[in-house]
Amino acid sequence: MAEAGAEEFAEFGAAALDSFQALFEETEHLDHRSNDVHARELLGDLLIDLMHYAQHRGLEFNDILAQANGYYLSERNSPDVYAIGSTIQLEGPAADEAALLGRPTRGSVTGIHVPYEAPTEYYVHFLGETSSRSILAADLRETAPFPAMSTTRGIIGDPLLAEEALVEAMTRIGRADLAGISPHQDDLNDRQVLLNALVAWNGMDTRDVTDLLLAEVEQRLTPAQAETRAKDTALSPDQLAARDFPIPLEQGLTEQHPGPRTTPHSDAPGSKRTGHHR
Repeated sequence: MAEAGAEEFAEFGAAALDSFQALFEETEHLDHRSNDVHARELLGDLLIDLMHYAQHRGLEFNDILAQANGYYLSERNSPDVYAIGSTIQLEGPAADEAALLGRPTRGSVTGIHVPYEAPTEYYVHFLGETSSRSILAADLRETAPFPAMSTTRGIIGDPLLAEEALVEAMTRIGRADLAGISPHQDDLNDRQVLLNALVAWNGMDTRDVTDLLLAEVEQRLTPAQAETRAKDTALSPDQLAARDFPIPLEQGLTEQHPGPRTTPHSDAPGSKRTGHHR
C-alpha cells in the first residue's frame, strides 16, 4: 500500500469515530462528519475512554499524546518540525564533542517528542548506534540529504538503509573469511560503494566508520564463529596445525547505516455497549 497522506489519515480517524459511536445505543442521530458539535462530543468521549484505558494499563497518557502530537506535526509537514526520516546535523557543543571523539555529527530523525511546556526533542539515529538518541531541537539543523547510489541490491538513498546494507555486506565478507574462502565480488563492490558514501556524507575517516560498524558485524557473526569453534574441537592437533586459518576478522573487513506508520485495520466491534453518559 502506498504511503497515506493527511486526507487518508483524517478518514482513518473518522472511521474510528464511526466504530466508537456504534458501540452505544441511541446515538444514531449524531453525525460527526458534518456536525462540529457532534464531532466534539464524540472526540471528547473517545479521549476520556482512552485515558481510562491508559491508566488501566499503567501507561502515561500525556506522554503518548505529546509523542502523537509530534508525529501529527511531522505528517502535516509543519515548517518548524523535522519530518520523520529527514537528515539532520548536530549544532554547537554537541557537534564539537562528537567530532572530537571521532563520532558522526549527521543522522536521521526516527521520532519526535513535543511536550506542551518543554522544548521539542527528536530521536535521532547516528551511524553505528544501536538505538536512537534524544536531542533537543536547538542542537540540530537540517543538512544535505544522503546521496543515492547504485548497489548490486538496487538504488539506496537513505543513510539508515545504507548502513544496514553495509553491515550485511561486511557480515557476508566476514563469514567467507571465517570459512577460508574468497568473498563474493558483489559484496566487496557493495562494501566499497557504501563505505565511501557513508564516509563522505558523515565527513569522517574510513577507519572511524568501519570501527563503528564492527561491533554489529561481530554480533551477527557470533553463530558462525560458534559453529567454526565447534568444528575445530572435533579436529586433531595435527589437523589444526595443518589447517589454513582465515584472515583475522578486523583485517579482513577493513581491507581494500513508532518508517512510515502502519495503516490501522477497520475491524468492526463485535458487540455494543448499552449506554454512554458523560
